[in-house]
Amino acid sequence: MTTKNYLSTKEGLNQKIVEGVNKLADNVAATMGPRGRNVILHAPNQNPIITKDGVTVARFVDLEDPFENAGAQIIKQASEETNSGAGDGTTTAMVLARAILVGAQKHLVAGHSPVELKRGIDKAAEAIVENLKLGVRKVTRLEDIEDIATISANGDETIGKLISTAIDLIGKDGSITIEESRSLETSLDVVEGFRFDSGFAANAFISDERRGVMKYDNPLFLVTDEKIEFVDDIIKVLEIAARDGRPLIVIAEDIEGQALAAMIMNSVRGTMKVAAVKAPRYGEERRNILEDLSVSVGATFVSRSSGMQLKDVKLQHLGNAKTIECTKTSTTIVGGKGDDEEVEKRIESLKSLFGQTDNMHECERLQERITRLASGIAVINIGGATEIEMIERKHRIEDALEAVKSAQQEGMVVGGGVAIIKAAQKVEKEDLCVAGSEQSYGVDIVLRAVESPLRQMVENAGGMPDVVLSLSRELEEGMGFDLTSCENDPVDLFERGIIDPLKVVRTALQNAVSAAGTLITSSHAIISK
Repeated sequence: MTTKNYLSTKEGLNQKIVEGVNKLADNVAATMGPRGRNVILHAPNQNPIITKDGVTVARFVDLEDPFENAGAQIIKQASEETNSGAGDGTTTAMVLARAILVGAQKHLVAGHSPVELKRGIDKAAEAIVENLKLGVRKVTRLEDIEDIATISANGDETIGKLISTAIDLIGKDGSITIEESRSLETSLDVVEGFRFDSGFAANAFISDERRGVMKYDNPLFLVTDEKIEFVDDIIKVLEIAARDGRPLIVIAEDIEGQALAAMIMNSVRGTMKVAAVKAPRYGEERRNILEDLSVSVGATFVSRSSGMQLKDVKLQHLGNAKTIECTKTSTTIVGGKGDDEEVEKRIESLKSLFGQTDNMHECERLQERITRLASGIAVINIGGATEIEMIERKHRIEDALEAVKSAQQEGMVVGGGVAIIKAAQKVEKEDLCVAGSEQSYGVDIVLRAVESPLRQMVENAGGMPDVVLSLSRELEEGMGFDLTSCENDPVDLFERGIIDPLKVVRTALQNAVSAAGTLITSSHAIISK
């Protein structure tokens, strides 16, 4: 029987929410910065995990009090959304969200409108983001990539160097994937691979919840440009894969209805490892990519024009590869088992088409297809003396890769929590049209909250937050303190390699404001148990 607990007073709810958020944020914030601490996570009947990854710590926290837990779970969403949107900055989002929520409490107690407070908070955040963009620099050097990866990997210079080397080998548009190694050392290989910009057809196919990816080893591939709707269309292929015992990846123009439902059911129940992947692009371009993919993995392309139907597919018509990894928007296939001679023939055939067109767009598409077939994929093989060490290192590499990707997309700003403080200082001088209104309190809440990441990092480093913050506010643009050294003098943060991807800082602030704003404007809670 379901019972419902009601907490009717706004003051009581606010107190519970703040207590829950503080309990969560205290554990997560301990990991922040170059001198942050590890956290031990130990679930019943499982080996303990040692991590310095904020979102991993946050996911582990589940508070006993239902009202405290409700607040913590909502703030946790800021961390989750930052992780999925930018791949890093999860702890920053949590620290910012807590600071905004706590900063709003005295105004709520004083009777100020939570709606007006939130409007002021939103205005301040928007203005800070615009000022952050003014200090952005493009990522143009391998040294920048190495610095970003090193910082995101909690100061691990080996990981930073490994990732910058990988990008140097395969180019900024190349694909990097991660494998577990059987040795103690973490190494880098470049192997044959195929990547396209389309992902799994449903979240139910995700096999790695932390990263939000679907990954299988030694999969079979059915590649077709047909639309699959009914179970009868693929039942034979499912039976073939089930007998073979390997995962089945169906890449088709569209997969929906009964067919998709059957695949999801088999995957969720563990009856067999199966996943549907959406074919990329449209029309003729889609068909071309699917044909290239078929050659790469050694599959027979099941096409409307070829006369071959899905019911005719046998095991020998399915492709093979070493691994496949999918996100919502991309697919990376490593070690396709296609015939090398056939792949080379395909490449030569595409090269011959250059002389048959003067269309620049068509030439670019041809070059993209050749690159996809001919270029390698960087594989980082993660080693470690123990499984715990390997998992912890894997998390750091994943965060570093995502941080580099974010920096390549939107550029980089000075790190160490300084960029957001400097942006807020500029907003202090702007007219946000809130003077004399309750929105001005919301603006002030954010202008003070953005100091919290730097404060937390200094506290974790054993320093004096008030002193460092005061000095940082007076320094010239781009200057700050290196918390990894014993130096007391300010340094040029860009030159020292203390940098953050703009996307990470921006996303952390925006998600923190969203989550905190939700709680600030909530007055009652109903929780079923």
